[in-house]
Amino acid sequence: MMLSEREKCLKSLSATQFMLWELHLYLDTHPCDTNAMRRNRKYAEEYRVQLADFEAKFGPLSAGAGAGEDWLKNPWPWETEECVKYAMFQYEKKLQYPVNIKNPNPKYAQIIISQYGGPDGELGASLRYLSQRFAMPYAELKGLLTDIGTEELGHLEMIGAIVYQLTRNLSMEEIKKSGYDTYFVDHTTGVYPLAASGMPFTATYLQSKGDVITDLHENLAAEQKARTTYDNILRLVDDPDVREPIKFLREREIVHYQRFGEGLRLATDKLNEKNFYAFNPSFDKHCNKRK
Repeated sequence: MMLSEREKCLKSLSATQFMLWELHLYLDTHPCDTNAMRRNRKYAEEYRVQLADFEAKFGPLSAGAGAGEDWLKNPWPWETEECVKYAMFQYEKKLQYPVNIKNPNPKYAQIIISQYGGPDGELGASLRYLSQRFAMPYAELKGLLTDIGTEELGHLEMIGAIVYQLTRNLSMEEIKKSGYDTYFVDHTTGVYPLAASGMPFTATYLQSKGDVITDLHENLAAEQKARTTYDNILRLVDDPDVREPIKFLREREIVHYQRFGEGLRLATDKLNEKNFYAFNPSFDKHCNKRK
């Protein structure tokens, strides 16, 4: 498929930003890696130049770069087939990975929505990490949880875009035939946070214990449970337009698991190795190693 000039520029911009983000996550747990810092500065400068060039040609990507007609005229990412990445707190009209589903399928939507509001979904993940960070005693872990929690918000938008595209322009006959009518009666085709079983989202899906060891183990388990859920979705879905973004999200669960593992090692390195579990370093300040 031929890409427009705007799509080509956006794809290049996204590739640079993805490298920058990967380095940023890595440096959360390896802050003294000078080689990674040099690469981070290199990609940051490349991204700055590419972003300025893109916005000069095609208009702003974030609210901070423009307003009014300039901000509104560009397409929203879930409505297009542009190859795009990364949406964070300062919202940019880009998805972290392209979602372009040609064939609606409400059956698929009914299972994939579990990663929107289900027990191991992206909404719970983002709330878990962005809540836990406040009590983290170490700057590296505050940064890691902020960054991964923010990325999970981008993943939540990706799942929402998938569900939206799988259910747009459905006829009443298709809704009834697929069994989507039970969802339709409460939400029409709006995107609502619930599990594939029909259970609405609840905060009991997540925990923020205020203990660095406990919370990091919670997060390691959460990433593996999310990875397993994506594995199960891939067993049920055949459409490549749906499978590719799901495969990307599965890979990110593995990366996050690795980063949380590094975070756990970083935390235990700062504690008294005779007994990591006798104290809570977020509360009992004397449990850290003496310098």
